[in-house]
Amino acid sequence: MKWAKQTNGFTIVELLIVIVVIGILAAITIVAFNGVQNKAFNARVQSDIKNVQKIVESYAAINGTYPSTGSLSTARSDSNCVGGTKQAAWVPNVTEKLPQSQPNSGINGGSGCYIYSSDGQNYIITAWNAINGGPQNTTMYRRLGFREMYNVNAFSYYCNHTNIGGGASYNAGADYYKHSYTISSITGCDETPPAGA
Repeated sequence: MKWAKQTNGFTIVELLIVIVVIGILAAITIVAFNGVQNKAFNARVQSDIKNVQKIVESYAAINGTYPSTGSLSTARSDSNCVGGTKQAAWVPNVTEKLPQSQPNSGINGGSGCYIYSSDGQNYIITAWNAINGGPQNTTMYRRLGFREMYNVNAFSYYCNHTNIGGGASYNAGADYYKHSYTISSITGCDETPPAGA
């Protein structure tokens, strides 16, 4: 009687285990990579807004007033914005080239953008709804800003507005203030935020 020749190899179960392990490792790598990408993107956005602040402050040092949009309720948005004024010179009367926003995850399905508003005495510079990931709680978190992104063509200044700030029953995931980086000379926005903000 002849014995069947035995061959070495992997069984189906062993192959499936290997495939599952590779899939898990790939998922972990993708999540970690996305986290690093978001941090790099957000660091660039913060840097852009801080650089614009330097431009605005330099302008005021020379001219005695901040570059004015006419009022705090009149805002200008960068050229990549989904709405608003959509212009490269989103801070009026400055000669420096200004950064332009890049597509981002935003909240409520709207990619955010860079916005500037000033009455000459005070200013607001913001990367409004322009954070990837979030919500954030950095030193650039201010409870002042503008309208929801679906009202981008009717931007006006608000301080701690309930609907913009996450709704009557507070939800940080729907809080535009927490998904924006904002720098402003305004210090009087002291309204009480909703519980949890």
